[in-house]
Amino acid sequence: MPNPLSSALSLSFADALTVLMDACGLSSDARNAFDARVRHLQRLGVPSRQDDATGRLHYGIPELAAFATAVRLMDAFMAPALAARYVTERWSALAPFALAGAAGVLPDSYTTRRSIPTAAFAVFRANALSMLGKRRQHDERGDEPLGGVLICDEARAAAITEAVDGAGLVLDSRTYMPGIVRGWAERLSATEVELANEMDRLLFTHGRSGQGIKL
Repeated sequence: MPNPLSSALSLSFADALTVLMDACGLSSDARNAFDARVRHLQRLGVPSRQDDATGRLHYGIPELAAFATAVRLMDAFMAPALAARYVTERWSALAPFALAGAAGVLPDSYTTRRSIPTAAFAVFRANALSMLGKRRQHDERGDEPLGGVLICDEARAAAITEAVDGAGLVLDSRTYMPGIVRGWAERLSATEVELANEMDRLLFTHGRSGQGIKL
């Protein structure tokens, strides 16, 4: 079976970190702390170790999307181990959510031939947040059942959180995915065809329980 990464463009770790920081609105002063957060997520299995023939890890748009989504969850006080599980075990739901957030910066040559999801909001229900704010000493991945994630538009996300008195966590992928797509494309001087191939990697990504992103 051919390697699905054989023709995919990859950033260096340093460039991936820069793109992620820019997309998440972080200043260069936070680089050391952010580096530690990303490496922590890697130890927790984000993303899966889909490396190339040289043994280098791959840093493309799906991988950056997973990192950024996990970082946003951690910014909302979700424990890293739980954030890592959501972006691996629930990636089949979160990948279309990430793609929807990038829609505004995708070239017409791509959006005219692909059906782009429009639901850019992810609602993590309150019963999914049993580890919210809890920091395990070693922050190991547990095997507790994960709660559901609802992918929806802004109006429905607001209605849901209002109905439960705000007891939930809401992410908007439009706040970071445009920066990821632009940063990846600019740093690699990617053509529209190369960008289209990378967005297809994101569109057709599937998660598998207990593992990282499976490509």
